Amino acid sequence: MEKLKHFKQTYHKNHPESTKDEETRAIIAKIEEYIKDVLPTIITTRSYDINQKALLLLEAGKLYNIVDDYQEIAETFLSKSVKMNPKSADGWHELGKCVMKRQDVEFAQSCFRIALGIERSAEILTSLAISVRLAALKVPEPGQTDLRTQAMDLLIEARRLDNSYGPAHCAFATGLFYCFFDAPKAELHFLDKVIENYQKAVECELSRTDPQVYINMATCLRFMEKYEEALSNIQKAVEYDSRNELKTLEMLNSCSNYLLKFSEAIQKKGKVKAKRLAEMVQSLQKQQADDFHLKIIGTVAHDEPIPVALVGVDSAGEVYGITIYNCLPDFGFVIGDTISVPSPVFRQIENFQVPSDPPVTIESIRWIRVATPTQIKKNGAALPESVLARAVAATQTK
Repeated sequence: MEKLKHFKQTYHKNHPESTKDEETRAIIAKIEEYIKDVLPTIITTRSYDINQKALLLLEAGKLYNIVDDYQEIAETFLSKSVKMNPKSADGWHELGKCVMKRQDVEFAQSCFRIALGIERSAEILTSLAISVRLAALKVPEPGQTDLRTQAMDLLIEARRLDNSYGPAHCAFATGLFYCFFDAPKAELHFLDKVIENYQKAVECELSRTDPQVYINMATCLRFMEKYEEALSNIQKAVEYDSRNELKTLEMLNSCSNYLLKFSEAIQKKGKVKAKRLAEMVQSLQKQQADDFHLKIIGTVAHDEPIPVALVGVDSAGEVYGITIYNCLPDFGFVIGDTISVPSPVFRQIENFQVPSDPPVTIESIRWIRVATPTQIKKNGAALPESVLARAVAATQTK
């Protein structure tokens, strides 16, 4: 089993020109060879104890379940196994994982619940939690929130039973990420707990080479504007997504291009002419000093809907970037608008190398992060809640 998993993990590295279909066929050939040499009794009429036969069928089903895509033969073997030994928690769990691949979430949940009735393990609890969360996507509120809560309760128990089981930490982190966006007053530091659990996940061999874990972690870190860590995790995702099936290269390019455009816009002061810039600074000096005021001198177009990225200048002539979250994409700012920020949160990057081609070093940029547009004023007027956009966590359910 472990040799087969290693063969699968290293196949593309050893055969860089191969397609996914070629890899699948090679893995299945290895499985068939193993069954023929080691598990011949499942394809012969030799008489065996029913529990031994069930165990051999389970082993064969597990082998075929290593393949990423659904394999009907895996379901056949596993169904026969649990029919012969309906008290096998491992058999029901494996069958549930198999049918999940053909999107039969309801049947998968039934398998996981039967398995859980036989044995409460971190693996089974995590699988059930993921299936419950998938089912929640098709249920209207308040049922969706109830199912997500059930999933989190299952994951809390899984982590308590086995704190080293990476998939439980990964699924728990993703659940916390959803909670952050569902809670209107959640503070940004709440996401530290999300990152902590993703980091625990990659300490486990089961999750260490899963590109989706790094994608989810990078998504969270990018929202937190911790760009160095975000890019590091995207690069890890690229490494383990060797065929770019999850579009990790595009994700890396998107983040890199955003930082380069943002940096360039700040350094070039939004391309506003010196005379106009001086007039803007002068007009700001007449503003009351109760808030931090900036004149918009540039906008930054980029691939993602968030954040709204701007460039502004303050009354001292200092130029800053501005990032505004949870704002409708069609709500815009124009050159010359005044933004008033009561309690500005400053961010900074220094001597940061962006992994572009060729690599570019950002020497120093400063910007202000605005969590929601209702925290600021535009041209002296508070912004209404109608400009708010509910953010969605762009992570997988696992």
